[in-house]
Amino acid sequence: MNFKEHKKDLIAISSLLAIVIAITFILLNTDGKAGVYYVRDVFFYLNNALFYAGYDIGLTSTQGLSPLIPMITSIFFRMGFISDFTIIAISSSFYIFAALGMYFLLRLRFNEVLSFSGSMILVTFPLVIVWVTKGMLDIPGMCMSIWAIYFTILSFRKNTKFLYVAFPLIMLGFFTRYTVLLMVPVMLIQFLMVDNPIDYIKTNIKDIIVGVGAGALVFAAFVGIYSYLNIGLFFVSQGSDITNSTYNALVTPNNVLYYINNIPIYLGTKSFIPYSLKPGTFLNTPIRWIGGRPSIISNILIAILIIGIILYLIKLFSRKNREIFKKENKILKLAIFIIALIAFRVTYLNVSIVTSIIIISISLLALYKLLNKAEMDDFNLDSIMFYWMVVNFLFITYYHVKVDRYFMPILPAAAYFMILSIELILDRLPENVHFEKIKIIAPIGLVCIILLCLGVFSLSNEPHTFDNQMHPNFFTAASEEKAVGAWLTEHDPDYMNKTIWADRGGDMTFLLKKRITSCEKESEDSNFTDKMVKHNVSYFITKDNKTIGEPYTHLYQNGEVHLYYYDKGK
Repeated sequence: MNFKEHKKDLIAISSLLAIVIAITFILLNTDGKAGVYYVRDVFFYLNNALFYAGYDIGLTSTQGLSPLIPMITSIFFRMGFISDFTIIAISSSFYIFAALGMYFLLRLRFNEVLSFSGSMILVTFPLVIVWVTKGMLDIPGMCMSIWAIYFTILSFRKNTKFLYVAFPLIMLGFFTRYTVLLMVPVMLIQFLMVDNPIDYIKTNIKDIIVGVGAGALVFAAFVGIYSYLNIGLFFVSQGSDITNSTYNALVTPNNVLYYINNIPIYLGTKSFIPYSLKPGTFLNTPIRWIGGRPSIISNILIAILIIGIILYLIKLFSRKNREIFKKENKILKLAIFIIALIAFRVTYLNVSIVTSIIIISISLLALYKLLNKAEMDDFNLDSIMFYWMVVNFLFITYYHVKVDRYFMPILPAAAYFMILSIELILDRLPENVHFEKIKIIAPIGLVCIILLCLGVFSLSNEPHTFDNQMHPNFFTAASEEKAVGAWLTEHDPDYMNKTIWADRGGDMTFLLKKRITSCEKESEDSNFTDKMVKHNVSYFITKDNKTIGEPYTHLYQNGEVHLYYYDKGK
């Protein structure tokens, strides 16, 4: 490597990694103390990691969830690091690789400064920051998507042997979070974007087969593990249920504008507290988990994006390009674009999402073929990123359950178009002796403002939740559960042979390393005590529950968590 030639890249990458690693450690410092109490899904992955590590906890209903992160976590569990912090640290490492992958992806089109700025914009979106150290799969899934598409684009621009990496990454991403499979159409449409797809495939058939074969081997390896362990591919059926959720959408009205309405909040929030969660409110009610209204940063980014779209369209349909379009055989392509677009509009939400994606793909491909001869800097990459955004947006909009973090796969494309907008704006400025300095200062200045706001309004705030029904103390909720679990294991060496129920069964299953029945919804029933006696329940772990009566006695308490005991010998 010629270090002088790549000096700017090395400075940009080093700066990017230093900032992102610093953000990660700050977030880890907070969430490491708090644990994963407020994000219950993580206990599914923690319990699956225990299963992969050899613990027989009996929770077969969740073992078919996306396996990669639990499998990686189980390696560290086998080494003795059995803690919720383990999965938090593992998932947060993907945040760092996502930033690095985004930089390389942006460098396919932009200079070092803009690529650095675009990566920083992505990793400081509120929707990203809030999930970095929660132990969930969204950040790892986004990371795998970025790298898979990056290597796919390299295979078309540099060497088709990059497909040897691209296809396996898609499969690894699929087993990280099933929505990464949406990158498959983004990958495939690139084959159709070349001038003569059939000739291209024939010329590069060997590398394509090897790449597909490598991906198939990864897929077969995971399926083999699942088959050996007798686990169902639950996350695959979950994806299937979503892709065929027309019936559910009819039963529960689909708020198709949900994500559009909340985009400003995803880009920047006032009084943004990245650790604050308000869980549970799905469907048509916004989840105000990050608190407050869109910030000035959000307004700036949206303004930049709108100006950029206008400038892009002006450039695309300039007089010179209009002359180029006149020479093209545009009638057939235009007809296909319009007819497919109408067909999409008529069928969307009325058929499966797979059908909708196929129809919109035909429409957008026809549009690309119609416009791709225009004199633009990189119309091909712009089109790929736009298609990435459309496919993911259609999927999450189609699904009737609305959860803000589902929007995360769209954010890399959003960051791309924000940087493209900045470049277009800077290119319209009058050139003078200070022009080159402005091109450097402007995007970095925006990043500095974002980081300043992040530091002042986010990382300096005290974490809390907005839901009064949950534990009032952010930092002690998880530690209180752990303390009760530790007390029980210390005072009853035979607890593994006794029946234990809990309000939060998933949490206690992980802490006690045995299956604990979850009873949060039914524990408030007046006959719940009788039900526990009938099922020979020895211990019940709960937030202060007034319905628990004799023969159960209050045995131990730590903070908000209480342990009840039924002595069958009395």
